[in-house]
Amino acid sequence: MNKRISISFNSIFSSLYPNFDQDEIQNSEDYFNFIIKNYPDKSEIIQLKAFFYIFSFGIRKFFIKDINIPNFINKLQSSNFTLLRKLGSGITALFGLSTARSLSGEGSVYKHFNYPIYKNGTINKINTSVPKNIQVAVIGSGAGGGIAANLLSQKYEVGIFDKGNYANGETNNETFGYHNFYETHAIQQTRGYNVLLLAGSGIGGGTSINWTTSLRTPDNILSEWDSLTGQNNYFNSEKFKSSVDFICNQLNVDESNNSIPLKELKLAEGLKLNNINYKIIPRNTSDAEFAETGFSTFGHSDETINSSYKAWFSDDKFNSERIFSNSDIKSIDISNGRATHINVQNDGILHKVAVEKVILAAGSLNTPKILLDSGYKNKHLGQHLKLHPVSGVAGKFSEEQKPWSGSMQGIYSDDNLFMKDNYGYLLEGLPMHPSLFFPFFPNNTDEFKDFVKSYNNWSGSIVLTSDTSSGSIINKKSQHLWDYSLNDFDHRNLLHGIESLVMANYLAGAEEIMVATSPTMHWKKSSNEEIKNFINKIKVIKNQPFRMLLGSAHQMGTARIHPDAKQGVVDLNGKVHGLDNVYIVDSSTFPRCSGVNPMITIQSMSHFLVSQI
Repeated sequence: MNKRISISFNSIFSSLYPNFDQDEIQNSEDYFNFIIKNYPDKSEIIQLKAFFYIFSFGIRKFFIKDINIPNFINKLQSSNFTLLRKLGSGITALFGLSTARSLSGEGSVYKHFNYPIYKNGTINKINTSVPKNIQVAVIGSGAGGGIAANLLSQKYEVGIFDKGNYANGETNNETFGYHNFYETHAIQQTRGYNVLLLAGSGIGGGTSINWTTSLRTPDNILSEWDSLTGQNNYFNSEKFKSSVDFICNQLNVDESNNSIPLKELKLAEGLKLNNINYKIIPRNTSDAEFAETGFSTFGHSDETINSSYKAWFSDDKFNSERIFSNSDIKSIDISNGRATHINVQNDGILHKVAVEKVILAAGSLNTPKILLDSGYKNKHLGQHLKLHPVSGVAGKFSEEQKPWSGSMQGIYSDDNLFMKDNYGYLLEGLPMHPSLFFPFFPNNTDEFKDFVKSYNNWSGSIVLTSDTSSGSIINKKSQHLWDYSLNDFDHRNLLHGIESLVMANYLAGAEEIMVATSPTMHWKKSSNEEIKNFINKIKVIKNQPFRMLLGSAHQMGTARIHPDAKQGVVDLNGKVHGLDNVYIVDSSTFPRCSGVNPMITIQSMSHFLVSQI
């Protein structure tokens, strides 16, 4: 089978990337095989492997000649049959990923344009002896766990347990960053609509690798949280807002910590010409002098970024001997409605640690799994997954854009955040490194050498959809998986945002515009196609799997808060229904999506809840 897969890979890959030499092709094939081996949902790649097996036989050339392979792939992507669209989009996405990443760290495309190259770094694992007992075990060290550990350590003996490792202080390349500081090598997707799930995994969690966008929770959202939980000014209260103020002050959140980077100047110009307001994104950094943070998302421990590690449990704020990295919580022992022990796998050894309280802050993808594996049952656990599904637009300009450089995100627009029924979308700038560009904007029709060499002239932007759609956990095995479907309401909002970005790029003078669809929608000024005609094509994109290419860096709502155990997993104090000493303080508690980038909301929720423990 592997030999057959290799034959097909080389045939298809060489036709899509004809300018790669043999070393570059082998480099990409090695990473493609890595994906096949490590892809979390094995059932998702069965079809791909079967297709490659059949495609490898010589008889294929009677029906599909090598020269026609790019056109054949496009037809798969355009098919009315879901399985064929899935196959076509899977090939282009995985091939795009295999050109931008590699096991050595240097993507095969790197030599074809001007992009910074960094060798693979090292991880210095710090092994602290796991204790036999601890008063309070905080599971997870990210946005929710960091502030929780800090506050509770003032009253209790607190230990932080995280399955990840510390940032290494180096400027890491994409591959190394995604492999060491993200869940599942940043290749896991949901079933259904195949939304790419980007979630932090390391000391500091997502706060150590996110894009430093620090938006306050809108009052509209807090009011709806009240409505959904049957409260009156509980979340939309001065007490909750004082938690928001406290977090923002401690993290030095301010617009003055940002400026519009080169890669978003055209976006700002186009939004203004399109009568769409934009704002400077406030950031949780020391000051604007350190705006060149394009590689911080790959695990660089940048001292200018106020991550959870720096803000809440750096050496001067928390006893480092009580931070247990590389410690995976397998389950919680529960007896008579109380947690008695946590089962920790550290450096391959399973430890049983006695606890008085457990604070779960492992994130919306992991917190439900821990409780499920512990035998806890609640019909809402692992349900109501919100993703803020994202898709994007890229514009090519005559001027160099350096789409990866500058601050991670410079501007955003919330003009349509509450477009209808309190839901809508944000428009935001995009830090577009190669593995966020080539898999989401594959181009199988243009000359490879012209398209790739123009990478530095492209600039990206995204629509972040405030979703009413939901997903759910679909198995309870060692590698948990998730299902998600985008409903028509959210799909329409997403397309509306895409149309706005296309027009903004056009008005800013883009020579070419691409939309992250499958196959890629591509407008060129030289084609003389009216931009209105192109936008009309966007308006009629069907809400079907594998039509839009979607990603998510915000997972929320899988253990939602509600005073009634029949309608939620935790009570209004964050305590798990039916358990006396287990609390949840991460984004899984959200009654609905936050509507905006959730880092500040998560930390504010954690502060709000933990203050009551």
